[in-house]
Amino acid sequence: MTTALDTPAAPARDRIVSVMRVHTHYRTLAFAWPLGILAVIVGITWAVLSLVPDGSMSIKTGGATFVFIFGLTLFAQILTQVFPFTLGLGVTRREFFAATVAVAVVHALIFGIGLFALSLVESATDGFGVRMQTFSLATPLAGSAAIELFFLIAAFLMCNLIGMLAGAIYVRWRVTGIWTAVLAEAVLIGAVIFVVTWQGWWGAVIETVADAPRLLTMVLLPLLVASAAGLGTRVILRRTTA
Repeated sequence: MTTALDTPAAPARDRIVSVMRVHTHYRTLAFAWPLGILAVIVGITWAVLSLVPDGSMSIKTGGATFVFIFGLTLFAQILTQVFPFTLGLGVTRREFFAATVAVAVVHALIFGIGLFALSLVESATDGFGVRMQTFSLATPLAGSAAIELFFLIAAFLMCNLIGMLAGAIYVRWRVTGIWTAVLAEAVLIGAVIFVVTWQGWWGAVIETVADAPRLLTMVLLPLLVASAAGLGTRVILRRTTA
């Protein structure tokens, strides 16, 4: 018995769609778990703040940032588990990469739009009646609803593709590759911080970022990082065996 995955004659587009269907087996992990955990976080925060006297406290929580981290780990797991499986069924690396990026984009759109909608509800209800700020953390920085929406989508996509890159590194070089990447990142960040501090550039850096268009810093920059992560994933997968 054959499937679209193991039929070499199947059109590339059909094979990409077939790989996307394989990814849908993670739909419970991708949606039910993060939404359930987020609901618990919001519920506990709301319950605590409801006990505080009206108007005496306004708390910004980072609960919603958990969903971004979850997306990163999700796509790292998808790549490490699904890539060897689909490669064994005759799917090319290019087809797997295209299908996984497409799923990452859809995931980013769904969660980005969802968090934006919750941000609007939170703002309209004065923090769900208890002055809680969980979903509208980017609102003061964005300056407009459009920038906030695009930022959320871009940030989700960036995390998803970074997760893919981490997964590709693990598949290619295993734990040694992951720790090497972490060490290289730490050295790079440390070197940048050292040079900026040594030269006394922090004031100029902060001023430049503050004066830059929000579209550049909040949308285009995350998309640039996402593109770099995607390119790195593509290059690594080309030389990776199942």
